[in-house]
Amino acid sequence: MKALSENQLDALKALLNADDFSQNASELALHAHDESPHGDFPPDVIYYANSAADISTLLRYCNANNIPVTPWAAGTSLEANPVAVSGGVSLDLTRMDRIVEVRPQDLQVTVQPGVVLQDLNKKLSRHGLFFPPDPGAHCTIGGMVANNAAGIQAVKYGATKHYVLSMEVVLASGEIVRCGTRAMRTSSGYDLLHLFVGSEGTLGVFTEITLKLAGIPPDASAATASFGELTQTTQTVVELVQAGLSPAALELMDPTTVRDINAYEGLQLPEVPTLFLEFTGGRAQVEEDVCLAQQICEHNGCTAYNVALGRDERDRLWQGRHHAFYASATANPGMKAIVVDVAVPISRFPEMVSLARGALSEHELHGPILGHAGEGNFHVGIFYGEPDIEKAHAVNDRIVSRALEIGGTATGEHGVGLGKVHFMEREHGKSYALMKQIKQLLDPNGILNPGKIFA
Repeated sequence: MKALSENQLDALKALLNADDFSQNASELALHAHDESPHGDFPPDVIYYANSAADISTLLRYCNANNIPVTPWAAGTSLEANPVAVSGGVSLDLTRMDRIVEVRPQDLQVTVQPGVVLQDLNKKLSRHGLFFPPDPGAHCTIGGMVANNAAGIQAVKYGATKHYVLSMEVVLASGEIVRCGTRAMRTSSGYDLLHLFVGSEGTLGVFTEITLKLAGIPPDASAATASFGELTQTTQTVVELVQAGLSPAALELMDPTTVRDINAYEGLQLPEVPTLFLEFTGGRAQVEEDVCLAQQICEHNGCTAYNVALGRDERDRLWQGRHHAFYASATANPGMKAIVVDVAVPISRFPEMVSLARGALSEHELHGPILGHAGEGNFHVGIFYGEPDIEKAHAVNDRIVSRALEIGGTATGEHGVGLGKVHFMEREHGKSYALMKQIKQLLDPNGILNPGKIFA
């Protein structure tokens, strides 16, 4: 692997449109980092792609000359997933932002990777449809597929991988292949399609993606449940899931998270352990689910259960949750944050949240605890100044190590990137070596997003 020389850049400009390359200092700086604390790694050059054919030409040349290529979309990731840690080319896909075709009769849409989630759902709403995964950030579909993003509605609707039907992919060699079909179900051959989903740009570059969609529910109701103790909140989560309720979202926020959101959004939520719940469907079913959830919450010591009926109230309630990361960052100016992203079996969720709070206290650190409680996936924002960087990593390692011990994962939705690489062998054992063999097969020269998933 080597950085890009001036001669090589000239050769690429001769093969492609020279105006699509940039070495502007401010643009290089923007592509040097995402929203993680992993430092700045500016690429040698940015290439703004316009088509699969152009990407094929780029990769064919870079593969022959061992030049690193790192796909880039919105840059909202939290583990340096799209950052060019080895230099070379930052392959910016944001110009490929066309919604190719909406097929409402099939509940499908085909998009290019640079399409922004919120823009897509705005257009789909005209057909009474939406793409359910919702990480909350201003992210692109390509980035969501690369990280297998999930978000607040995953407890009912699942993660991005459950909606990808087919895709066009450019391999490291420059070859363009298609995986999957437009059928809603298949058992034909190896599932190569989902090998690429969550691969973080290490196996190929997505240039066109076909997604299945869901109908916008006729009614929705959101509620907040306040508790005196965090343990009451986590136990309630377990009982809500065991009761067979299927909320569209079931989110946990500790008092620190609620305080930060109140300050950031101008809200007045009680600054206590809180559950955010959402139920969708027909009005009668929604009202029944809201009532049963209230009974379970009150059985576990809920001190206040507030229901917001109607979509406008629901949107106002969830806006604060969507902005939780930015709210906590604003509350901790000048500090960096390691964002824990473990997921564990739902029965072990209370134990893990208690362990996280204890680990923070033990190392005299602070930060919010929040997460997609209905799936046992939660986040801890470990905020730290430079003198406490070792403490912050110690807290992160302790939480992740315990999650792996009880059958969980180091990353539920943020991906591996740089931050989770050192946990991969511990989590996957011998199958990690098999992953390396797959990487070697599809990218023998290791040019695609080097340093991610594999050290």
